[in-house]
Amino acid sequence: MQSLTRISRRLLVPALLSLASCNFLDVGPPPTQVVDNNVFVADASASAAVLGIYVSMTSGGFPGIAASGASTGTLATYAGLSADELLFVNNQFDDFRLNQINAAGAAVQNVWSQAYQTIYQCNAAVNGLTASTTLTASLRNQLLGEAKFMRAFNYFYLTNIYGDVPLVLTTDYTVSGTQPRAPRADVYAQVLLDLLDAQQLLVPAYPVSGERTRANQAAATALLARVYLYQQNWAAAEAQASAVIALTGQYQLPALGQVFLAGSPEAIWQLRRSGNVSTNTYDGANFIPVSLTVAPTATYVLTNALYSAFGTPDNRRTAWASAFTVAGTTYRYPFKYQQRLAAANAGAATEYNNTLRLAEQYLIRAEARIQQGNTATGLADLNVVRARAAATP
Repeated sequence: MQSLTRISRRLLVPALLSLASCNFLDVGPPPTQVVDNNVFVADASASAAVLGIYVSMTSGGFPGIAASGASTGTLATYAGLSADELLFVNNQFDDFRLNQINAAGAAVQNVWSQAYQTIYQCNAAVNGLTASTTLTASLRNQLLGEAKFMRAFNYFYLTNIYGDVPLVLTTDYTVSGTQPRAPRADVYAQVLLDLLDAQQLLVPAYPVSGERTRANQAAATALLARVYLYQQNWAAAEAQASAVIALTGQYQLPALGQVFLAGSPEAIWQLRRSGNVSTNTYDGANFIPVSLTVAPTATYVLTNALYSAFGTPDNRRTAWASAFTVAGTTYRYPFKYQQRLAAANAGAATEYNNTLRLAEQYLIRAEARIQQGNTATGLADLNVVRARAAATP
């Protein structure tokens, strides 16, 4: 089996690792963010501050970022271009496709700055909540766990994209603005510390019934499994993934057409676009053509190499990819997210971005087990996922 670690790292745009980007942070606070510790003296205002972090992540931060101001991009899109999985219909993103990314590019700068603006919000929340003595105890723990989880999530992506990065844990940007890069090992240590704290602070239930768009204990555990896998800590990765897989009453593998729906039983953590938006997800807006009769309206298409990599049988070929033909040429495009527009363009989304899901936990455990010499149990995990797609073992 091809190493899942290698696959995962490829999907994080390894070409970015060599970029100089910024030697210092040089990112100020979000202009609309209130950081006064008075925010964290009342339950309502503290909750609003943490909910604002989610808004930041879905309206400019991870996973959706504005690429060069011309179109909406995601890290998954850039990774797909870099990994020869996607083609853009014109040459706008050739720097990603050809792995010739340079630090001055707007997309690269946006990833860096948006991530740090989100981290700034997380730091304000972590510091304010830690110091607070007036909040309801259970709410304080929940909010603190969410803030630490989101800080870990952003730092995990930053260090895998850029390598050594400034490790900022303060809201004083006069200090952080000149903070040099920290070794990648130090960033990983902080990611683990935050996730282990979050795992203890969060509870199994989601804060809002029927929604999986805020972090719970399983989200922290699932991300821990991924982090340990990247560190090649196979035993720890297996243990954390197993803890999530064991939650069979909460998480299941549904039919392929239900995986990316809002509130999917496979979803461990989803991100929902905030406000009155016209599209369901960035991925749906990016990948689904505006028209099926004019080739250029399919902004991204799958490469033949990727499409041919699906085995036969494999129901993902039809469930998660679609096609149209123009002037005798067939174009295939990603179709995991199947709704381009929200209902009546009024923000009633039926699909959310699936950021953490159960299938990944089976794949993490499969690789962790095989790396420890437990090939039979590892292949059994892999075949759980393949069986859902009606693929041969």
